[in-house]
Amino acid sequence: MAEDINFLDLMALKRITPTTVVEKFGGLINSSFFDASNILGTLKLKGLVDFTTTVPGQNAITITDIGNQLMKDADKKSGEQFDQLDLAMLKQLAGGKRSFQDLSTAVNIRPKDLAMHLYKLTGQAYITSEFRNGNIDTALTEKGFMQAQAGMPPPQVMQQPEEQISPEEGIGPMQPQPELQPQPEQFPQPVEVQQPQQLPSQQEAKELKELEKQLASLTNKRRMKIIITITVVVVVIVIDILVLRGIIVL
Repeated sequence: MAEDINFLDLMALKRITPTTVVEKFGGLINSSFFDASNILGTLKLKGLVDFTTTVPGQNAITITDIGNQLMKDADKKSGEQFDQLDLAMLKQLAGGKRSFQDLSTAVNIRPKDLAMHLYKLTGQAYITSEFRNGNIDTALTEKGFMQAQAGMPPPQVMQQPEEQISPEEGIGPMQPQPELQPQPEQFPQPVEVQQPQQLPSQQEAKELKELEKQLASLTNKRRMKIIITITVVVVVIVIDILVLRGIIVL
């Protein structure tokens, strides 16, 4: 009966806790009481669970030693690295296959091995699994879809630990150090010193002052000529006006 284990059996066992009872198991797997009873009856026939009946009271569900060992194997499988068979199953799911029979036929493995790999893909978030009306639906997650398109991830390289020398081994002979060649002395490059600009001599200063005076004198003379010219013109105009009016007779 162990080879007849399927993915639904594993996920149903995972929902069972020490306080789970038959009467409330349907609510845990989103199924009716009738569908939940069929699943529990199948687990009972496969030797994975047992029932404890108390009168009056509810019927408790107990996972057998076979069931506990199966879950331990499934949890161990879930911790393994992603492999080629996982990739093949993701590609089949991405291609539209949903039933366990179709997946088992496509990858050509037994139902129990298929269940273990689906449990592993669920634990590593490549697929989601939900109970509905006595069945379980699987679908790719975004991570699973991207992995199906990308193919196998690159292998992980294990880093070798650095070897530590124990005190008992001692330290090996000192390796001769290469002799240092003397470097030629480097002298600083000479810096060109800029000569300060020479200030004008006293003679040149006097000549400049004389030129300034001459320019000032010429400017004053031009101003006087302009003023005299304007004055003469104004006087002539005034005399002409007075003559025209007969005030002055020339």
